[in-house]
Amino acid sequence: MSLMSREKVPILVVDDQPEGVMALEATLAPLGHPIVVARSGREALRHLLNQDFAVVLLDVVMPEMDGFETAQLIREREKSRHTPIVFLTALSQGEVPEFRAYAVGAVDYLLKPFEPDILRSKVSIFVDLFRKTELVRRQAEALRDALQREHERERAELHQRLEAERLRGREEALRKELEAGRHHQRWLEALLSELPTPLALLEPGTGRTLFANRAAQGLAEGCLVYEEARRLRPDIVLTGGDRLPLPEESLPAARAVRGEVLAGVRVEWRLGEQQGAALAYSSRLPPMHGRPETALLALFDVATLTK
Repeated sequence: MSLMSREKVPILVVDDQPEGVMALEATLAPLGHPIVVARSGREALRHLLNQDFAVVLLDVVMPEMDGFETAQLIREREKSRHTPIVFLTALSQGEVPEFRAYAVGAVDYLLKPFEPDILRSKVSIFVDLFRKTELVRRQAEALRDALQREHERERAELHQRLEAERLRGREEALRKELEAGRHHQRWLEALLSELPTPLALLEPGTGRTLFANRAAQGLAEGCLVYEEARRLRPDIVLTGGDRLPLPEESLPAARAVRGEVLAGVRVEWRLGEQQGAALAYSSRLPPMHGRPETALLALFDVATLTK
């Protein structure tokens, strides 16, 4: 069992009724995760400012600020924009405004009294997604840090050798050093190709995809990282987490080359009978190996949750 799979993940319960809170705590207790309770929408927003949660279980009917208003404010904040929200309501089936629930960013809703096993199953899925999202974020940070350290080491060594060769006038040795750098770049790209996480390197000025590993090429037939792939498959449908179509300039790759730092931005795709979803992360890599500054785009295939 990995360290990530053993980590406890907090769950936020928002309900102004003590009996509702007690029922949720008793239902979720077997999962063993810490439960943070908010008695109002404003208290929930304060908690979300200070820590991350796997899911928010949000009661619809509350005084002052109801569940819909609370969910809308959660979605307006950058820190909690992608936190899953599950509405819990005692309203009857015909009284639940489904369109409004999904419009403010809910991923699901349950009618009270809910089936405990169903609620635990749904919460477990969001906990698993939270863990895997955090794992991808840590992997992307570790890769960026490793590349940065390697670049700084190579730059320092190369500077020392260039200075020594300049003093001795050995231009041929300099040419060989640069050629060795190109060989190292090819070695690094071969290494990245074997990683299971879809990765792509993008050129900020042009938006051109400089490199994509096998996992990125296979995800949605490469349409998330290659503009050429999208032109070859005009039937590809790309939408955001709100299920609205994404124009080219709003795709994760386009946002990454503009310098945006993505942290779990959801993109969904449909291609014929195939469909899926991914979470996008991005960062900037400094100039290295003769290349200018490069955008790193990492994609987490949400379909792996079911595997």
